[in-house]
Amino acid sequence: MSDPMQSPTSGVLAAAATGVEDFITSRGGDIDRIAGRSGLSTGQFALPTDMLDLTAYCRLFEEAARETQDGNLGLWFGQQFQPEMLGLVGYIALLSATAEDAVRNLASHFGYHQCNTHTQLIEQENGLLRLEYAIQDPSITQRRHDAELTMGMFCNVLRHAMGEDWVPEAVLFEHHQPEQAHEHRDAFQADIRFGHVTNALLFRKAGLERPMPKANANMLEIMRASLISLSRNHHSNGQSASAPSLKEQIASMIRSGLAERCCTLSDIAQRMNMPAWTLQRRLAQFNLSFGTLLEEVRYAEACRQLGQAGPDMGEIALALGYTETSAFSRAFRKWSGLSPRAWREQQLIKATLLNAG
Repeated sequence: MSDPMQSPTSGVLAAAATGVEDFITSRGGDIDRIAGRSGLSTGQFALPTDMLDLTAYCRLFEEAARETQDGNLGLWFGQQFQPEMLGLVGYIALLSATAEDAVRNLASHFGYHQCNTHTQLIEQENGLLRLEYAIQDPSITQRRHDAELTMGMFCNVLRHAMGEDWVPEAVLFEHHQPEQAHEHRDAFQADIRFGHVTNALLFRKAGLERPMPKANANMLEIMRASLISLSRNHHSNGQSASAPSLKEQIASMIRSGLAERCCTLSDIAQRMNMPAWTLQRRLAQFNLSFGTLLEEVRYAEACRQLGQAGPDMGEIALALGYTETSAFSRAFRKWSGLSPRAWREQQLIKATLLNAG
């Protein structure tokens, strides 16, 4: 198996970087140098409808955190980031009728703002809603700061209707607990959990019927049409910003269900509100096999987690839905030709050589 879940270059609209120059400068960073190291130039931040490379965008915050020695830089950038700063998708949320409509529209339209990204709103049986977010491009391994700033952005959407004192029940992160994790609890005023299969906000559905202060149905449709049209233009010009394909949708659902072992064909079909045979037929129309797709997702997730310093083999095996580490090791050797431990060591050597150069 070659590059897992290979996909076009990932992109995000430059609105996601609104205010980043002033913010990083205020933290003592040299924005020109940091942007250059990330593969960007500050001129790319000027027009919010331009497209930025998502890898470079994520690297921007990693580089800024390193230079400013602020390990939670992404966390605090997200806390001050208001929905209107997010451009078209932010206004789609703000112009929605209610707080619940705002998060539903945010989840369903975020793929036009940032491609190769999973966003989904799930209604749980305990009366909580779960707003999930995760970058799907396995080549983007430096994503901690992006996850933390995005969760802050999403909270600020809800605060526009629910009030400044609104807080979620819990915030989940896919990365492992960093140093100074107490700052995360201070920022969100909520239960913070690390090492999950995806990033997510958990919050109560009760009260979300509250109207959004700037609700405007006519303007909402204009913003919606503008975002979709912009996405299609970028896509036709060879840039990546389109709604998730069927393969991406199913891969995202598989990924979020791996650890709970809720990733069979029947599980995914149920989440998509269709019979299993219908899903199988739709996959066949695109020459896709569910079994092959499941293997691809597992391989991509295995590579991503092995690329991080934190999780051990047992933790990774459980996160991928394996009951035994040996079963994971056999599967990974089949995919890559190497044991998970040997693959991780090989990546470490490559990273060391790259940094030395």
